[in-house]
Formats: sequence, structure tokens, C-alpha cells
Amino acid sequence: MMAIVWFLLIITVLVVVHEFGHYLAAVSLKTRVEEFAIGFGPALFKLKGKYTQFRFNVFPLGGYVRLAGEDNGNENYDPSDSGLFINKKPWQKLVIALAGPLFSILLGYIVIGFSGMVYGFNEVVIEKVIPGSPADEAGLLSGDIIKKVNSGYAFDRSILSLNIAEGKKVDMQVVSSGKIKELSVFPSYTEQVDTIVLDYFEYEGNLEELSNKELLKINGSDKIGEVFSRLEAGDPINLEFEGETFLRGKLSSYSTEKERYTIGVYFAVFSNIININQGKFQKGDKIIAIDDFEINGGTDFLESITKLSLSSGQFYLQTEANRTTKYFSPFLGNDIFIKILREGNEIIINIEKSEFMQLLSSVNAVAQGYGKWRPKGAEVIGVSIQWANSLLKAMLQSIGQLFTGKADTNDLMGPVGIANIIGQAAQAGIESILSLIALITLNLGIFNLLPIPALDGGRIVFSLYEMISRRKVNPKVEAIVHFIGFALLMVLMVYVTFNDITRFMK
Repeated sequence: MMAIVWFLLIITVLVVVHEFGHYLAAVSLKTRVEEFAIGFGPALFKLKGKYTQFRFNVFPLGGYVRLAGEDNGNENYDPSDSGLFINKKPWQKLVIALAGPLFSILLGYIVIGFSGMVYGFNEVVIEKVIPGSPADEAGLLSGDIIKKVNSGYAFDRSILSLNIAEGKKVDMQVVSSGKIKELSVFPSYTEQVDTIVLDYFEYEGNLEELSNKELLKINGSDKIGEVFSRLEAGDPINLEFEGETFLRGKLSSYSTEKERYTIGVYFAVFSNIININQGKFQKGDKIIAIDDFEINGGTDFLESITKLSLSSGQFYLQTEANRTTKYFSPFLGNDIFIKILREGNEIIINIEKSEFMQLLSSVNAVAQGYGKWRPKGAEVIGVSIQWANSLLKAMLQSIGQLFTGKADTNDLMGPVGIANIIGQAAQAGIESILSLIALITLNLGIFNLLPIPALDGGRIVFSLYEMISRRKVNPKVEAIVHFIGFALLMVLMVYVTFNDITRFMK
């Protein structure tokens, strides 16, 4: 229930801010605004202004602004009325259409700045450096904090990832053992990584023999990628490795990570320290082993969670360039023995796997693997602007990948998915809510700028056409185009909502 309340509150505020941008621009350009509504459905109450009626409706889900003459064909208007949207100059129409997305984006910058002042920014901490990697050769060490990347602040690990993805030299300012050092890293190209989970696996021999083995064939074919693209969960699978080594079973899941530039580091995301008092655990307990699986940090802990999530009879296999890099089977039995460090003493806790997994599913169950840093004085403004700029850049890249086929439309999220994420953020605290508000409002602004009919971007395109051609678009044609665009958007909304529900039910 609280997730729904937060969802309705956040979406309504963000949409109203967006629509207020349209309203303010329209009023400034003497365009009559007939209605400014908060929510949809029947009105709870109305306030009559000089030219605008302000409605507060029953269903608090966004809002809208209705401009006089916006529908391009209402016969109740005097065609010569200068207050009609349809009678405005092309540049005025453009400003009105552009104002909404700009207000959404501006709100994102403001929220990020406020969050930065109150809570600070995340440190980018390196947990592990892969031996022989570009990072290792450059002198990066475990525990180093990356402060700047290519002269810009590194307040999020995505900043570093974006720079690495370009494949060019990356200059860094790093805090290492309390001292600042400057260094450069040259990313290397990493081959495709495939992750396979098998059910009912069979293997003759010692599993340790799989280490660094080359995968030669799948189901008798050496066209490994092509075979994987045809397989579905439950299909029989026979993996043949060099040395006539075979691994058989049924495919449970398969995922792939395409070739990319990397520097060979693992960032600190989660630690292996319990962050709440629950059951047999106390806040501050440091997990150092589960059964015979040693845990030396967050990366090992995340891997142990993968092992815990495997069912009996499953097997996890990861390959890079078709060569085995990681593999393991689940922890045996329903009970596990967890070795913790509590106030300097080693303690072993016997607990059921399901109970431990339930603990880990609690909000903030495990401490973060990084700290916070706060810019001094006016520095917070520059950092906040850079953070927002990087988020906008990442969003534009994601949208571009959707249109070029490099990203999957299944990754899109609709109202159900957003409500679920907002619910999780609400449990995590105000800082998480603020971060999510910034992401949503920036996305709202960018999405509405897309040149799609029925969106603000579609109206901007028509305005630009009129400015360039010096010809007015036929109102009926524009209305039809916007109607078609709206219908397609509704189809897309149904599609992403279905995907959201499907993900939620898994």
C-alpha cells in the first residue's frame, strides 16, 4: 500500500512540474490555458482563475494542461482568436512544447543537487584488481578510491564505465592509502562472456578439470553462439570441452555479455558485513565463510549468493571467448554453516539456506562497500551538474541502443515496474527516493523530446517544419498524425506493462 502511495505521489508531482512548464510558457506567450488539472477523472473541486480553470481530480496519477485551440479543429473557437495555440507563431509553439521537457530536466538537476548537499555522493571504490589487467599494470590497488576521471568528478562508477567503454586512455585521480596519485589506464578489449546454468547436470570426472577448458561444441555443433540463440529453458544440452570432456544436462538459463572494453577491476558495491539485527545475526557481523567457501569481500559474497540461489542438481558455468573462467555447484543440503567475525571473535552459525536468503532480501541487510564524500561549498553545484549530465548522456545512449537494436525492448519499464522500484526505494529511505525521482524526471524530459507524434518532441518537429518551410501544417493532418502516435504509444504501454507484470510474477 505504501508503495502505491509513494508511486502516485511521485508521479503526480513530476508530471505536474512538467505540465507547469507548458503552462508557464503558454501564459508568457499569451496563449489561453483553459484547464490545468492535477490527476484524472471526475473533479474533486475546481478553482476558477481569470483565464484558467484549475482542477483537482479523483485519481492522483499525473495531470495535464489543456490549451485553447490545441486540438487544431474545435469549431467553438473564433478562428481569428490570437489566444489560440493554433494561431501562434511556429517559434512560440516550439517554446511551449519545449518548456515541459526542460522543466522536467531542470527538476532532475535540482533534486540531484539537493541530494548531494544533504547526503553526499557515492565513492567509487575498487575492491579487486585482476592480475595482469590494464588496471594492474597502471598501478591501481584494491581499496583505491577514484576521485576524478578525465578531469571530471567520479561520483558514480558508471562515470568510469562510460569513459572505459570508449576504448581510449583514461586519466584518473586516485586516493590510495590516504595519498592522491595521478595515473592513466589503457582499456583492453574483452571477449564475449557467456553464463550458463544447467539442471540435472552430469559430468564424468573431477570438476576441477573444467578450469580454463575451451568449449568446443554444443549439441555436436561448433557454432556455439548460433546454437545458444535457438535453445530455450528445459532443452537438453551437451557441452563438449577440449580433451574429450563432456558436461550434460538441461538448460535452465543463459545470458551473454558482448565484447567490450574493460580495465580489469571489480568495484565495491556490497560488503560482506551484515547491516541489521535479525535472527541469529547482529549488525556488524562480518561473513568470512559459508561452508568451505571463503569470503574475503563483497565480490566473493555476491558469488556465494549465486551459489545459494542454485537449486539441488544445478550447475553454474561462465566462459569468456568460449574458455571456462568460473564454475560451481550449489551448497549441499538445506543447512549451511556461516563463519562470522563478531567483535574480533570467530563464530559459526548453523542456519537454513531459505532463512538466510530471506534475511538477505531485507532492505539494507548488507552494508554498502563504499562510503560517501561531500563537496565543499559551491563545489556541490559543479558536481551535481556533472552527475546530471552523465545521467542524461547514459539515457541518450540507451535510447539510441533501442533504435539500433543493441538494447532489448524487454528492458523497458512501465507503470507497474516503476511502482515496484519506487516501493523498494521507499523502504531504503529518503536518499534512495530522491535518486529515483531524479532518474524518473530526467527520463520523462528526455523521452518527451523524442520526435514521436503525440509527444512534445512531435510537436517540436511540426513547429520546426513550419519555421523552415514558412508553411503552416494542415491542422487536420497534424491531428491525425498525433492520434496515430498516441495509439502506438498506448500499444507500447500495454506491452511494457505486460512485461512488468511478468517480471513481477517470477
